[in-house]
Amino acid sequence: MEFKNLKGVLFDMDGVLVDSMKYHLHSWQELLNFFGIYVSDEFIFEHEGAMSLEVVRDLFGAGGHSIEEQQILEIYAHQNAQFQTKYLRKVRFYPEALPLLEQLRQNGLKLGLVTSSRMNLVEKIWNLEDLSLFSTVIAADQVKKYKPFPEPYLKALNQIQEDPEDCLVIENAPAGIQAANAAGISCFAIASTLSEEKLSQAQKVFPNLSSLSLFLKSKLS
Repeated sequence: MEFKNLKGVLFDMDGVLVDSMKYHLHSWQELLNFFGIYVSDEFIFEHEGAMSLEVVRDLFGAGGHSIEEQQILEIYAHQNAQFQTKYLRKVRFYPEALPLLEQLRQNGLKLGLVTSSRMNLVEKIWNLEDLSLFSTVIAADQVKKYKPFPEPYLKALNQIQEDPEDCLVIENAPAGIQAANAAGISCFAIASTLSEEKLSQAQKVFPNLSSLSLFLKSKLS
């Protein structure tokens, strides 16, 4: 990617800017375990942002449960509520997150937050001042087809009024990388929850946000 032409950076939230994935993991596993469904940590991390109706239906079907769409929507709501009640207070930003966003803004780049979390969680994690660093915020409940479909990133591009070839996506899960690639945007990944091998569809993989931050600063200085 040509950094001299870079005009916008679109960030995933959980596991990229916010250290929250272990808590999403716990809330999903606790909920599924209640129904006698047991999944590995890696399964949850691989499907981050892609716990679609089909995925949840298949999980319940494999566990011998028949489940309707309305029941799945209720499960989403229950997981959301459980995450907020038990774990939200433990969520923290990665130390490099806000300094990196501020630096990118100072370099004249437009920023977007494109997350598979619902907007009610976004508004509880971020204060208004920090959220104002973004030119656009796209949450899962603001699109019809969320990651791995390209709609969230295409909507973000439309709102910041930039072309895909002039932007960069930062992700940490296969569904997000697939969404970025499908939208025609270069994607870097952070191995915060999965191995580099699992993130191989990204153009470049970094071990953590700190290393990504140093790389971007070197390219933009």
